[in-house]
Amino acid sequence: MKRLKYYILILCLTVTSISCDHDEMLNEVPKDFLSPENSFTTKAGFESALAHIYLSIRDNFYATTDSYSNFDMLGMDVDIASAYNPSPSSFTEMFQWGTFNADNGYASRWWNRCYDYAFKANVIIGRAESDVVKWASEAEKNAIIGEARFLRAFAYRFLANMYGGVPLVLEETSGPKFDYQRASQEQVYQQCKDDLLFATQWMLTVDKVKGGRAPRAAAYHLLSEILIQMGDYQGAIDAASVVIDDPAYSLMTERFGKYKDFQFNGYDHQGENEPWGDVYWDLFRDGNFNRVEGNKECIWNVQFDVDILGGGNVGQWGGNFVLERWWGPLYWNLKDKNGVSNFLKDTLCGRPVGRGTATEYLDQLVWQFKGDFDRDIRNSKYNIQRTFYWTNPNSKFYGQEITPENLGTASDYNKSRISPSLKKNVTVIHYGQFQDATSKEWHDNGRIYKDWYIMRLAETFLLRAEAYHLKGENQKAADDINVVRNRAQATPVNSGDVNIDLILDERARELHVEEYRLNTLLRMGKLVDYLMKYNESVIYNGYSLGNHFNKFPIPNSEIEANKENLLEQNPGY
Repeated sequence: MKRLKYYILILCLTVTSISCDHDEMLNEVPKDFLSPENSFTTKAGFESALAHIYLSIRDNFYATTDSYSNFDMLGMDVDIASAYNPSPSSFTEMFQWGTFNADNGYASRWWNRCYDYAFKANVIIGRAESDVVKWASEAEKNAIIGEARFLRAFAYRFLANMYGGVPLVLEETSGPKFDYQRASQEQVYQQCKDDLLFATQWMLTVDKVKGGRAPRAAAYHLLSEILIQMGDYQGAIDAASVVIDDPAYSLMTERFGKYKDFQFNGYDHQGENEPWGDVYWDLFRDGNFNRVEGNKECIWNVQFDVDILGGGNVGQWGGNFVLERWWGPLYWNLKDKNGVSNFLKDTLCGRPVGRGTATEYLDQLVWQFKGDFDRDIRNSKYNIQRTFYWTNPNSKFYGQEITPENLGTASDYNKSRISPSLKKNVTVIHYGQFQDATSKEWHDNGRIYKDWYIMRLAETFLLRAEAYHLKGENQKAADDINVVRNRAQATPVNSGDVNIDLILDERARELHVEEYRLNTLLRMGKLVDYLMKYNESVIYNGYSLGNHFNKFPIPNSEIEANKENLLEQNPGY
């Protein structure tokens, strides 16, 4: 008994001597759940952290909520589309351009989101250098750091374009800080350049990454845009040329993919089926977005899947990638003059609700250039529907065009109900998660189950054209623009046609609902100009917008929180 007590005493003394470092005792390392201490020790842990940034980008830009406000960056309530309230038909001003100020929610949403991406990237960049990480090689480590630095540059690119100079935060944030200082816009661009130069050396090439993850070409593409902003036009040309000259990439010029042999009897759903679509239409079909699916034009996209957990679209109501729901006219539930409801059809109909509708700029003006309204395949019947039909067999007008004369209420023939339907936003054959009460057709409640482009080679050509133009080489700019126009069977441009407005118009023709239009206009200093010319609510209400709107205001909430240093507001706010 005495010997047992002796052993217990020795054991207690030993444990006490080992555990006397209180700081070490309080510094716990969890072993049964993920934490920064045990997550960032292997390549898999870092890839998981990168995936979380990609998830945030996917959700923030495309699927945060079931609302048309998802698409502010894509041109909604800017110059590409107007936001409408269909009952009654009237403008819904998302941005409130007439009173837009530093307390507006849209002034802060992209500030917060982009800093979130940057903060997460900083954690990856900093912790990758820790001695506890087991890297297989220096190249493996640098590939991870390069991808994180690309994503950080992606974030700061938006902040610089939208707000000008902003605080540069380049290390992991470990506690509250109230004395941030604004770097100059030039310094932010320089940081983006530095990050991207590293990324172009170490990121994986497209043949070594899965869809949804940015390859090295994405860093060169973004570097081209950054160098344009820095006035290094030859550098921008060189960066874009790396992508354009890469044999892994090319514009798709022939029919391809899942629906290349698709046949359809037309939007009236009458008569015999006929071959349907063109190569531009093919670019936006589900199952056609990735390299493994035969698409050599996609540089970087986001991924959505109908039946994969985490795919963004699981369950009866699906996810929140709702381009089909929010971006298009509410024609399918009109009633004819006899009170018979129209049918929602499954194939190539969609279920839009009339909130986001193409402006006159996207509907008409950009397509009239060179007399190409009926020539440019991007404006073909396959890609933009402008004529709508009665599709209910019980209607006296079955198969006829919907007109004010055969509508039950003639005033229903308005922009929210009869306006262009952009077929890149619509699924060909729905997956049948929801049944329409009237037609009994199965559809997806406005959700689309396809990936979406963040960067596409056509934009790389237009970036290089922009750089050539700003360098004073308009013939080379015209040549690049014509690569894109030739695929669209549009009339070529000549050097005398080339200016920034032409490039912006070509971007609208080629990249509508893809490019981050709001960012593009802010980057080029053209937001006010295009709002005044093409934003329908601005025109209707007679707003006179000052040039200070070419930069967003620093959110007041950020200025007030930064209590130990003055965070200066942009002029005019």
